[in-house]
Amino acid sequence: MLDNSPETHKKLHFYQNLALIGYFSLLIILMINIVWLIPSQHFPTALVLIVIAGPLLLPMRGLLNNDLYTYQWAHFLTLAYFAHGISEVSAYPEVWYAGIFQTLASLAMYLGCVMYARIFKQDYKKQLKEKEEIEKEQTP
Repeated sequence: MLDNSPETHKKLHFYQNLALIGYFSLLIILMINIVWLIPSQHFPTALVLIVIAGPLLLPMRGLLNNDLYTYQWAHFLTLAYFAHGISEVSAYPEVWYAGIFQTLASLAMYLGCVMYARIFKQDYKKQLKEKEEIEKEQTP
């Protein structure tokens, strides 16, 4: 982790928590949708869970370990779940709220991942610049 200022640390912590809340909310909402609210009539529930919720398990370790690279690519994953949530709102009007919750959770994860990566990179570049300036001053 970077040696960042308290305000930057607060921002990073906020966006990390936002991304994790969105991530776990999305995972729970998908499982509730697939198992109880909108069970598939044509495919086994386990297969649908693996296909729809399975890709969401890939970034779990990196998100929990604050891996910048994971935050950078995990936000792309949320776009598919955002589209899926929007389509569920129109496809299943009797449980429209499930699609809205999924859409909001994917937006929270997206915003958290993007802003975490952005602030982290800005702080890293700032620290590199400061380090270069100190080295220039110390060299005769």
